[in-house]
Amino acid sequence: MIKYKTIGPGGFAGAILLTLLLTAILYFTGGFNVIEGNLGVCLPSPDLWNIPREWSWGINLALILVCGVGLIFFNKAYSVIQTADLVLPSMFLVLTACTPWAGGPLGSSSLMAVTNLICLSAIFACYKSRNATQQVFTVATLLSVGSMFQYAFIFLMPGYILIGLMMKCFRIKELIAFMLGIAAPYWIAIGMGLIPLEAFHLPSFSTLFDKVTPGSELLIGCVTLGFTALVGVIMALNNAVKLYAGNSQRRLYNNAIAVLGLICVAGMILDFNNLPTYLATFFITIAVQIANTFALWNIRRGHLWLLGITTLYVTVFLIMAL
Repeated sequence: MIKYKTIGPGGFAGAILLTLLLTAILYFTGGFNVIEGNLGVCLPSPDLWNIPREWSWGINLALILVCGVGLIFFNKAYSVIQTADLVLPSMFLVLTACTPWAGGPLGSSSLMAVTNLICLSAIFACYKSRNATQQVFTVATLLSVGSMFQYAFIFLMPGYILIGLMMKCFRIKELIAFMLGIAAPYWIAIGMGLIPLEAFHLPSFSTLFDKVTPGSELLIGCVTLGFTALVGVIMALNNAVKLYAGNSQRRLYNNAIAVLGLICVAGMILDFNNLPTYLATFFITIAVQIANTFALWNIRRGHLWLLGITTLYVTVFLIMAL
């Protein structure tokens, strides 16, 4: 029988209920969204899709929950966290639900998180594979299609090349497959006349320091995210000590996820107009560090610590949303 040391099915169910509750609060208080439209390379970003409000909120919520459940199967398949505890999916849901910018109507954040979970699964499955062209082509195609609607997917492309090298499955033929995967969606869309050339446009960047002013509501969210990133880095460095002495494959998996986290942090700072897009993926990487901390280190009364973390983030949510 599986033993749960910190969070079991009951705790995960509680995280789901909290996600539903906070989403309902956000829905009835009018929502909170800072994303700007026209963030695709050649197609409108998800926040501009003509979807009824109820459906938009419902789809976004469903994608977040799917990602949470997907993390359970992801960890079972690749043992990124060496425990059966459900800290990883639970903390992902808590962090995402407690950040108003990541909830609300359908946006790029939840879509990018699900895409990254699929891409990571595909790349991890190729560990030391002698022929990973099909999987690499699939990853590149997903990122390429995503970039049509949201240019932030472009920044993930070099990251996945690096992750492929870390998984020891990226050689010349995989690089060619990756390039073809990027080109194929655009080639098909332009060749079939689905997207006119005049639809292409360059993104407009704005850094964190251009937007945040002292005393603004935006400052609260940015300070919280900065604190989360800082604690995530500290946990990652501490976890690396234990992971270095353990299974080498698990260590590489965790290093790959850390790379993804660094890309998200850089994106949130340098591409501030687009900050919400990176959040759900960022919270996956932070949840991995939290789960590793409780799995690798002997933390007593771990459930109380996690309850305290949840309470802190719920408080920040209420300050921002109400």
